[in-house]
Amino acid sequence: MITLAASTVAALILAQSPEPQPVERTECPAPVTLAMLPSVRRAPLIELTIGGKPYHFLLDTGAAGGRISPEIVAYLGLKPVGQIEAADPSGKNSRKVDLYRIPEIVAGSAKFFGVSMFADSGGPAGHADGVIGYGVFKDLLLVLDYPARKVSFLHGSLPRTAIPYKTVGGIPVLPIKIGKFVIDGHVDSGSDGGLLVPLKYKAQLPLEGEPRVIGHARTLFNSFDILGAKVSAPVTIGGFQIDVPMIEMHAMFPIGNIGARVLSLYKVTIDQKHRRIQFQKPN
Repeated sequence: MITLAASTVAALILAQSPEPQPVERTECPAPVTLAMLPSVRRAPLIELTIGGKPYHFLLDTGAAGGRISPEIVAYLGLKPVGQIEAADPSGKNSRKVDLYRIPEIVAGSAKFFGVSMFADSGGPAGHADGVIGYGVFKDLLLVLDYPARKVSFLHGSLPRTAIPYKTVGGIPVLPIKIGKFVIDGHVDSGSDGGLLVPLKYKAQLPLEGEPRVIGHARTLFNSFDILGAKVSAPVTIGGFQIDVPMIEMHAMFPIGNIGARVLSLYKVTIDQKHRRIQFQKPN
């Protein structure tokens, strides 16, 4: 997950190695719909129940497993099941963190057993109790309906006409095309930013004027300036045309990013079993 914005914000990208299974088992007897709760973040904030208590978690398509507060770990009396190397895509300032298996997470009528998370305080969760990655919903269709302010998950599949995607580090990736320039980008609901392209490609982009600093971002591992510039050519993600008057740039990461400033314009459905994604504009 990366969080980028035109102001100073907290941010997180999680890259784990070796990559643990995000969830051991799922029970979802009926479709579940949860409200997107009010939040200082653009990432969807939903209510989950752990150990009989309600908690608020950010839902991040830029993370496979997730992160949980040390207070919940202590309340559940959990012991680490191992360690992983956590880092953002820059690979700089990575660190080892303890990995936990959350016995059960309840969301409506659905239950997720053995959810893989690491414990860390602070960071981008803001007022939330943690971050739940999209990989936890790997056996279900995950629907982020931003215009309707709700999150749904259910059994089913997207049609073959939906956009195919690949994964990098377990995270969904789509081709971003700006004029004739093409680069891969994470589909990242945990980002507070818009459409991001690494600054090193500036000369290849159809920009209107020089990029200027529009804000600052930080992950659990690094911090950096965000630059912005208007574009003068059509922009598509996975062949789907989007309205992006400005793109964001920084010099930290080697891959693009499709953040919530873009995703929030659509109803986004992800089919992990078939690696397909669908963007729908509101009526």
